[in-house]
Amino acid sequence: MTVECHPIVSREEWLGWRKQDVTASRIGALFDVSPYETSLKLYAEQRGTEFEAPTENLIMRRGRWLERVVGEAVAELRPEWTVEPVNAYYRDPTLRLGASPDFWILGDPRGRGVLQAKSVAPSVIAKTWDQGRVPPEWIVWQLRTEMLMTDAAFGAIGALVVDPFAMDCFIFEIARDAEAEQLIIATVERFWDNVRRGIEPEPDFSRDAEVIKALTRKVTPGLVRDLSHHNELPELLETRAALCTSIKDIQARVDAINAEVQYLLGDAEQASGLTGWRITYKLENRKEYTVKARTGRVLRIRDKREETL
Repeated sequence: MTVECHPIVSREEWLGWRKQDVTASRIGALFDVSPYETSLKLYAEQRGTEFEAPTENLIMRRGRWLERVVGEAVAELRPEWTVEPVNAYYRDPTLRLGASPDFWILGDPRGRGVLQAKSVAPSVIAKTWDQGRVPPEWIVWQLRTEMLMTDAAFGAIGALVVDPFAMDCFIFEIARDAEAEQLIIATVERFWDNVRRGIEPEPDFSRDAEVIKALTRKVTPGLVRDLSHHNELPELLETRAALCTSIKDIQARVDAINAEVQYLLGDAEQASGLTGWRITYKLENRKEYTVKARTGRVLRIRDKREETL
């Protein structure tokens, strides 16, 4: 590997570098362990499919704000370590693999390590971090990639629990693993080879709905595609029809319950005497809004069997 080190001077320049590579924060998608995206999403981007630019949400902003705090917490809990920001992007231009670790860990007898900082809600720690005992697999792959790109002696994950009543920080040390690093290299090489050859990853239909919409944005007027050879499709359509009927039945029952509650409240704004429930029925002013005109494909499926009954 030939790794370049680029000091991060501006966010725009950093984002520009990242667009060229598979980055450590996204490597989990190639191993089907990322909670945020799939390998098909990464493939589609590199094949030129346009997606809406991601905007920073509140959770992402929290992570940015608290990154420094995680470093301070780890330094306090491990006083033998000196924790310093990295502020650099490491990339192999041939492999097109990149990483920007959060912190260096200095002063350890093993040598220089890297620290990946995470801020996590208590519910997430309980659900996906096994109560703080095991870090999620996608973060381990992220750290392994950062260790590989920086040739670190070891790595650590610092997970700050964002709880105003029980703030804590879990630290997970991860050793270098030559076999895992070779798997990272081989997986990234195969990804870029597939991009060049146009070999598309299998979609995960439960997660790739938005990606598939983007991939099928264009339409050829008048084109008809014969799907008679897809033997599973009729069964899928029958399942879809049954689910649509269930949704209608469930919504009708919900509407009936809402109507009964409204009738019981009459002209009252609020209900009382209900343990575990809060019911209000107040006047609200809703602002007028206009939906912008747009052109896009619309999928419609009609059950023609009903027309023959």
